[in-house]
Parts: sequence; structure tokens; C-alpha cells
Amino acid sequence: MGEKKDHLQKLSELSEKVMALANSIRQAEKDMESTWMDEIEVRDLRNMKERMKAVEDALCMLKEEVGHVEAEHCKKAKGTY
Repeated sequence: MGEKKDHLQKLSELSEKVMALANSIRQAEKDMESTWMDEIEVRDLRNMKERMKAVEDALCMLKEEVGHVEAEHCKKAKGTY
């Protein structure tokens, strides 16, 4: 059962990273309305780049987790717990 909890924790962490990226994008959109665009754009683009890397890593982790879930599902479907 510990593995199931670990998988759920990893999926929760992924969700948090995706939300952080969404918040960064929303903030960038708000900042783009500012008259100080150049400085803000650089900061926001740097921030978004960092967040996108975190999301990319998280998506790789999600792919791995989905593989684990599929493997467990296949075991249960075949009756080989």
C-alpha cells in the first residue's frame, strides 16, 4: 500500500508544479500591461523558463507514474496480485 501512497504524493507534487506555472503565466500577463515592460518581461520570462523546466521534469515523472499505475492495473486484470 505504501507504493500507492507514494504515487499519489508524486501526482500531488506534479499538480502543484503545474499550478505554479499557471500562476507565473497569469502574473506575466498582468505585468505585460505595465509601462515597465522591458524589465518585467525579462524577469517574467526567466521565471516562466524556470517553471516550465519544473513542469517538464514533473511531466516526465507523471509519465513514469502512469506507467506504474498501468502495470498495477494489468496485474490486477490478469489476477496476478
